[in-house]
Amino acid sequence: MNLSKRIGASVLALALAGSALAGAAPAFAANKTDLVLGALIDVKSWDPSQADIGHMAPLYQAAYDNLILRTPDGKYKPNLATSWKLNADNTVMSLTLRTDVKFTDGTAFDATAAKANLDNFIKGNGPQAGTLAGASVAVVDATHITITLKDPNPELAYYLSTTDSYMASPKALGTAGLKTSPVGSGPYIIDPSSSAGSQEVFTANPNYWDKSKIKFKKIVFKIMPDVTARLNAMISGQIDATLLDTKTAPTAKGRGMTQYLNNVDWQGLLMFDRAGKINPQLKNVKVRQAIAYAINRPALLKALQDGQGELTNQPFAKSSPAYDVALDKSYPFDIKKAKQLLTEGNATGGFDLTMPAWPDPTMNAILGDQLKAIGVNVTWVQTPAADYRNALKTGKYAAGIFQLFQGTPWVAINQLATPNGSWNVLHSTDPVIDKALASLKDDATDKNLNAQAKIINKFLTQNAWYIPFYRVPQLFFTGKRVKTANQAQNAVPYLYNYAPTGK
Repeated sequence: MNLSKRIGASVLALALAGSALAGAAPAFAANKTDLVLGALIDVKSWDPSQADIGHMAPLYQAAYDNLILRTPDGKYKPNLATSWKLNADNTVMSLTLRTDVKFTDGTAFDATAAKANLDNFIKGNGPQAGTLAGASVAVVDATHITITLKDPNPELAYYLSTTDSYMASPKALGTAGLKTSPVGSGPYIIDPSSSAGSQEVFTANPNYWDKSKIKFKKIVFKIMPDVTARLNAMISGQIDATLLDTKTAPTAKGRGMTQYLNNVDWQGLLMFDRAGKINPQLKNVKVRQAIAYAINRPALLKALQDGQGELTNQPFAKSSPAYDVALDKSYPFDIKKAKQLLTEGNATGGFDLTMPAWPDPTMNAILGDQLKAIGVNVTWVQTPAADYRNALKTGKYAAGIFQLFQGTPWVAINQLATPNGSWNVLHSTDPVIDKALASLKDDATDKNLNAQAKIINKFLTQNAWYIPFYRVPQLFFTGKRVKTANQAQNAVPYLYNYAPTGK
């Protein structure tokens, strides 16, 4: 089937789904005291050391508390830590802890428990472990700890409000059972009816220390990687909220659902193999640049996002002090230039490139054709959507398609450029990056941070470590029974952002 027929078939399927349900009254699977979410992905392990950001955040938040709470606008509030202070050179944080919290197994939360969890995260080799690499944790007394960092981190509060400080019972840490069943101090307790990969069910924790966070008696995460299935579940009332896309959003809006637009991600190619260990050709910067010139971004945006989004060539956010409008003109679509660069990069005629297949076959078809036009022959490895993220993290692929959130300068640098960055999968280094990081180690003030972020953003763009296509709109929807709020720099709302409407 050619591309136009594939796209047409997809649109027809959505239209038929909408018309089939148009006359049906919603049959809600849950009552007004429950919240049912359509989730794109399930957690792979409930061990907090394996936690990740994005779509997995609400699941971990059901069972676990963080030391610090991050509000929808990105500000910070006390949680398990009642106060915290980072020293002048951003290397030591002192925290004061609550005294009235217990885990669901009856164990008390205290400084020893906090240290055990932070140590578990640091040693756990999880997807975000690099954010606390080399840190040490000390117990001062029962209600106070200090975290001493190897390198300055002016945004440590961000990490302690996301992946780095989910607190599990110290009795459960290191056990096999924690991988399949969380034991936390959070607002909800996992229910035996949960089924990994299908649905995760949580009931309200009757002994939870902060009753204001418990707005529902039950939380159900239905794991639904397919966007059409999520749309149909929204229309039929099987779920209360989910992420849709530009093809399904018009149907949802037409049915009276509330849309929450959040331009938080860029989508593009992550060129992991800058040293040429997997694909020798990619070691040459001109070859990576050739790929960047070969991509027809407007065509991709029209086919994948119905034209909704912003074309970009740089990985830092438009709102970031590191953003440079000139960089967005780095790689205009130019086949002739791309072929010339391949020749100059000693890859005349092209080469083979293996990547995991993106969940949307339209992307694979168009991008594959665009790269083939300059001789880069892509082999797509079929990968279940639920396993896609982890597949990219294995280090076996030279490149892959992904969407990355656009964090603040410090968060973006630690995501993209540091040797242990969460998406610097093959731990690339370069003297330009090393010099910028060394400067930040000596001076992490906002002025120097913004200056070094500009240098890093320019380097990443010009050296094609990452090849963004466009900034993609995240289109989240709720039905009539619940409301929510977008979460700053996260693809979906945090669990705390939901509330019933009473309808």
